[in-house]
Amino acid sequence: MYSRELDGKTYTFGVSGKLWRDALLMYDHQTRSLWSHITGEAIQGPLKGKKLKPLTSIPQIEWQTWMKNYPNTKVLSVFVRGSMRESISRDSYERYHASKDTGVSGTSYTDKRLPNKSLVIGVQVQVKDGADGIDGHAGADGQLGADGQDGADGGVVELRSSQRNPTYKQPKDSGNTYYRAYPLIQFTKKAIINDSINGVPLLIFHDKESFATAVFKRIVDNKAVVFTSVVGYIAQDNTGTEWNLITGKATSGKYKGQRLERLSAVNIYWFAWARFYPETTIYKP
Repeated sequence: MYSRELDGKTYTFGVSGKLWRDALLMYDHQTRSLWSHITGEAIQGPLKGKKLKPLTSIPQIEWQTWMKNYPNTKVLSVFVRGSMRESISRDSYERYHASKDTGVSGTSYTDKRLPNKSLVIGVQVQVKDGADGIDGHAGADGQLGADGQDGADGGVVELRSSQRNPTYKQPKDSGNTYYRAYPLIQFTKKAIINDSINGVPLLIFHDKESFATAVFKRIVDNKAVVFTSVVGYIAQDNTGTEWNLITGKATSGKYKGQRLERLSAVNIYWFAWARFYPETTIYKP
């Protein structure tokens, strides 16, 4: 999800019907520039090179769980084949999801660190130039987790030079942006992962029942906290504070009333994430 405001102007968007790297391209009505829905960057047209600001959101969640936490929600819907889209019980892409197909272009995907159709949570972390790290970045076992070291629950699988795509140009801000994929298989027996990316302590949450996904900076009052347990979407940190991981708000304990900073995240197939962000690392316990 992106903001439609750019350089003081508000744009409106539509579906171009075109694909780039096997992913949908949007276009804006004002300049007819083409935009990647994966990166938010204009790849063709007068606004080429411009990037939309990503907005933090929950990629997917069970309706009942969402409404319990946000009862005043308004629903944006459209008519499809004479009924509301939400009333359609069949997934039009069911066969595609069950197959080994990767897109429609026939491209051969060569990043074998994960199976192509593995579902992952794609996370981007921006680090400002010259920014100091947070003292006391701790993992679940109390070990330091800064600068991409083994923290929290595990470590990182790095990309070998032979796997990089030499023709791919990273987005302009890639020098300060770090990418990591969290395979959903890591959440089979647990719903939270404490991790750190380049010195930024993170909490990754995925509930396999509601399919809720959320990523937060686990920093409170300029201190890194460690999340030790979770029941449903209520988690507890090492101070005994309980947090609602749908809203990001502390519901009881030392930090009651405070909110964690949410980061944008996407549930996506590995082949797509790796093609757009070939320098990505992979979380591995």
